[in-house]
Amino acid sequence: RIEDVWVYTETDVYGAFPLPADIPWPMTKGPATLRFLPGIRANGVSATRQPYPFFETLEWDLVPEPGGRDTVIWTTTYNDFAQVSVVEDFELANRFSESITSTSEIHRVTEPEWVFEGEASGRAELTPTEALLVAATNEQQLELNSEGPVWLEMDFSCNQVFAIGLEAHNLVEVTRTPILVLNPTGTEWKKIYLDLGPVVRSSTSAAWFEISLDANYDGSVDTAWLALDNLKIVQYE
Repeated sequence: RIEDVWVYTETDVYGAFPLPADIPWPMTKGPATLRFLPGIRANGVSATRQPYPFFETLEWDLVPEPGGRDTVIWTTTYNDFAQVSVVEDFELANRFSESITSTSEIHRVTEPEWVFEGEASGRAELTPTEALLVAATNEQQLELNSEGPVWLEMDFSCNQVFAIGLEAHNLVEVTRTPILVLNPTGTEWKKIYLDLGPVVRSSTSAAWFEISLDANYDGSVDTAWLALDNLKIVQYE
């Protein structure tokens, strides 16, 4: 879900352009070395478009000609400094567990209609009798860097809202913080880039973290559901 390209000159930000992008370059500016950064919507919000700090950039030497056009096609990946940790992709197991108050559960499912990619995904259902989901990853003890960017990437689909967040743990207490409420997508899968930095930096007493999920059956459909895949933490060491 790379939706924009951020263009930098050697001295400044030239602009951000939705993809596929037509980027005008005045002849008066002359030749230049441009740097392209892939852009995302932070927390899925259009107003928070920004370059993603973990993707590789591309440098492009531009020699403009009147009426000319250069076509730039490139494939990006994580840069060499990004530390990518797969929290759960449901291929071999299900690392989520429910609290004692939860009446719904997250299951590892292999039915093709519920699998985003690979062999399995995670899925939970909510009904009037199974109306509450309170779950978190179990003993992953995620060490999150409070001094730099730290993000959660996740693919999801759902037919009613649910919240994703963090549990901050130490030897004495657990603090649970829902960060973002995700809106229904129907059967369409979407990717979210969730900025965990503000919660991590405010959790000064945390020794480790777990990913949390919360949902309440809202009666908008007979059977509500949510599906998850490819949960990853990306940060710098």
